[in-house]
Amino acid sequence: MRARIFFLGIVVFWVVMNYLLWRSQWAAHSGIGSSVPVEAVWEKILTAPDNSALDIYDHDQVLGVCHWVPMIAGAGEAVNRNLREDYAPDGTIQQVSGYWLKLDGFARLGASNRIRFDTTLKLSTNRTWQEMHARVSARPSVWDVRATAATERVVLSVDDETGKWQRTLKFSDLEDPSALLGDSGSGNALGFLAGAGLAREKDSVARRGAGIQWQAHEDWMQFGHSKVRVYRLETEVLGRHIYLFISRVGEILRVEFPDNITLRNEAFAHF
Repeated sequence: MRARIFFLGIVVFWVVMNYLLWRSQWAAHSGIGSSVPVEAVWEKILTAPDNSALDIYDHDQVLGVCHWVPMIAGAGEAVNRNLREDYAPDGTIQQVSGYWLKLDGFARLGASNRIRFDTTLKLSTNRTWQEMHARVSARPSVWDVRATAATERVVLSVDDETGKWQRTLKFSDLEDPSALLGDSGSGNALGFLAGAGLAREKDSVARRGAGIQWQAHEDWMQFGHSKVRVYRLETEVLGRHIYLFISRVGEILRVEFPDNITLRNEAFAHF
């Protein structure tokens, strides 16, 4: 009799614990889409322990690859030292002085050409941008853009079949893209801006950029036969939605742009 009672108790305990586990998981699932603080998600992205290798897709066709690399400024030396010595003596841990975000890679343009890009963004500890550098090349042209928040200057360098030229702009010069591009004789660029939704008359690029608002929610992603809890960041640019799916530790899993352009994490490409 005692053995039967003991066995029955074990069964009841097992059933109750599995029910509680099921309820905790699916209760969270039933609340999917619930809002989370945007700052908390961005903090995970900036401090993610791993880089993200992403394939670039146009619909289901692979166009190229890119690498997303977050770095903590001022922390690398201390982290390496702590891993090596396996302890952190008082006063030896460096203070975080900011963050770096790097995105580089390439994508095919047509059958015979490809575009290469390398961008770096420096952020302060409160996640405001300080410096930006972007270099884009598509033979025979190379565009190089450097911007600094402290000086409120943008330096644009171009090297193409017409020659080399460089121009330094104030942030205030970006208030009127029509006049700016008109001075450069960039009729094609104006056409692109018009198609993207920017009016030819005076319209502040800075104001449009400052108006971008992010939202963050909990979500699920399907990988094979399993579902994984993730964060979903979303925003709207020029009337078009962009979605980012982030792992719970801050790794970029998927980015969805308009017109079925997506970035997909290489680690889950086969799912």
